[in-house]
Amino acid sequence: MSNPSSPSASSSISAHEANAQHKTGSDQVLGAPRVVHQVTADGEYVTIGAQTFRRQDLANIFVNDLDSETYRRRPKLQRLANPVPLGLASFSFCALTLSLVNARVRGVTIPSLLVAPFLFFGGAIELFAGLLCFVTGDTYAMTVFSAFGGFWISWGCINTEAFGVTAAYADDPQMFANITGFFLAGWVVFTFLVWLCSMKSTWGLFLLLGFLDMTFLLLCIGTFIGNVNVTMAGGYFGILSSICGWYSLYCGISNDDNGYLPLRAYAMPNAATV
Repeated sequence: MSNPSSPSASSSISAHEANAQHKTGSDQVLGAPRVVHQVTADGEYVTIGAQTFRRQDLANIFVNDLDSETYRRRPKLQRLANPVPLGLASFSFCALTLSLVNARVRGVTIPSLLVAPFLFFGGAIELFAGLLCFVTGDTYAMTVFSAFGGFWISWGCINTEAFGVTAAYADDPQMFANITGFFLAGWVVFTFLVWLCSMKSTWGLFLLLGFLDMTFLLLCIGTFIGNVNVTMAGGYFGILSSICGWYSLYCGISNDDNGYLPLRAYAMPNAATV
């Protein structure tokens, strides 16, 4: 029998302690967060890192975790609705109706009945859609819808007698034509800028803003020179712009769950994909 105080016994004890310390250090390393670099599946078995599990066992683990009280109390993520179709609806409606008047379709030249839609549907609703785009983090849509919401409200006010805009220029119609041309020229510039920013979006939006810029340009020129034919041409371009808006609106709300004729928006070359 060996003596516990002998050198050989001391060496055995030291080796045992070193081995225990090594295991403890290993356990500490194993207790740290580990990164799984590879997950593979082979029939009934799934390998996660160096561990292999049966599919059913993993499914049971996940089901038990989802049924836990902690998971049920976890706050649920709320998806926000897309406000872009609402903005397109209000814009397309007002653009179509005003453009029909500008084109003198069926001899209509007085847009008085459209003042209310300009103020509330094209103005307030489109402005509201722009503010909702702020909530969803869509800077471009927020800028476009809010700005054009302001346009429709302004155009409605100009054509409202209570604001006295037309009465202020009753003695000088040419000045009224010139100031209206200035107003439209500003929208030519703004629409051109947002049109440049739509070149990597969808064809519907690109054509909508392109036709709309031509609408403002022709209305501006027609107002300055007093040419009805140029103004009518602007009206027809406005109708084309509204058609693109209707198409983009339908693409935004139609799908296989709510209809039999869903359409999709076609992306332009180099458009960002999700």
